This record gives sequence, structure tokens and C-alpha cells, in this order.
Amino acid sequence: MCSDTCFLKPDIVCPGIPINWPDDLHTFFMSFPWARYHDGPDRLPFTVDITVPRLPRARSKLCSHLTIREDYPCEECGEVYAHVYHLIDIARNPKAHTNYHYLGLAHMRDILVKKHADQVNQLKLQACNDSCKYMYTLTQLDDYNRLVMAISENDIPRIHQVINIALRNGASIREIVNKLEDALEGVYQPRGYGASDLDIATLVFRL
Repeated sequence: MCSDTCFLKPDIVCPGIPINWPDDLHTFFMSFPWARYHDGPDRLPFTVDITVPRLPRARSKLCSHLTIREDYPCEECGEVYAHVYHLIDIARNPKAHTNYHYLGLAHMRDILVKKHADQVNQLKLQACNDSCKYMYTLTQLDDYNRLVMAISENDIPRIHQVINIALRNGASIREIVNKLEDALEGVYQPRGYGASDLDIATLVFRL
């Protein structure tokens, strides 16, 4: 006569759970946080089977490899679904402050690309600003050189008066040079008393 053990089903191997990674994300291999696939403090509570790369599966680290129903995971593996959904949510909406350990290779690549692009733009802006400063400095040096050449090569009437008036009016070096050049051409006449003014004053005094 058969005992009760004759009616017990043989051990059924736990199949784990399928990882149904969404098609709208990067591939599973590129968006899964492999940095957490270790035994550290932030380790994942399951292992990944990629024997069939396009159909990855997960198994709880507490799995006994046995289950009571065929084609169904054990209780421990059944709890892994929640962890996978959480990883999918992070992969779909990563926060700006998310630690790199929680991101996949694709997200880390995107962050680095954006960071480098921002740095390149900042360097371009800085180079543009520096270029403007250099051009302004070179222009000033050229104006000073023009001033020195104008003074050394020409006998400009009332040169001190031209420069003093220009400085009092807040003129730049370029404007002073332009005034001197105008004075050479007789276009600009600084206010003051010339020889003719003194002759007239002397005549009036004697009368």
C-alpha cells in the first residue's frame, strides 16, 4: 500500500522572473545600474541571468531554487518585481542629483556629454571675452603709439593746451590723437589766447 508521500509532486525548480525592460528606454544592458551589481551597502537583492541576452531574468539572492507551482517563481523571487519596477522608474526619470551608482551606462554617458558640452561653451565664452579684452588693449597701445609719433614727428601749435583741454573734457587717447591731427590740419583751434589776441590787447591798452 502506497504511503502519503506517493502523492507529493517532485521538486519544482524556481525559474526566477523575467526582466521586461521597456522598449522606450535604452537597452537593458545600457540602462541597468551595473555599478550596484556587487555585495556593497547599496547592492541589488537579486542576480541577473543573461544566458539569453534578449530575455534577461532575475533571481532573488534568497531564492532556494524551489517553488510549489510550475512556471511560477518562489515567494522570494516574486518580491524582485518591485525592485525591477523601481529601477525602471529611475531609468525613465533620473533626477539631477541621482548618484552614478543608480544610473546605467547610457545615462552616465549622457551626463558626461552634457557636462563637457557646458564646459566647452563656457570656455568659448571666456575665450570670446578675453579676445575682446586683448583687442581693446591692442587698440589702446596703438593709440598711445599714434600719440607719441604725432608729438615726436610734428610741430603741433599749442600742443599742451590741446592735451590739457582734452583731458579736462574726459577725452580718450584716441580722441586726443584725433584732436592733434585736426590741429595739424588747422581744423581744430583750442580755446585760449594766441599771438594775435595778445597784439590786440596790447594795442587796446596803449590807446
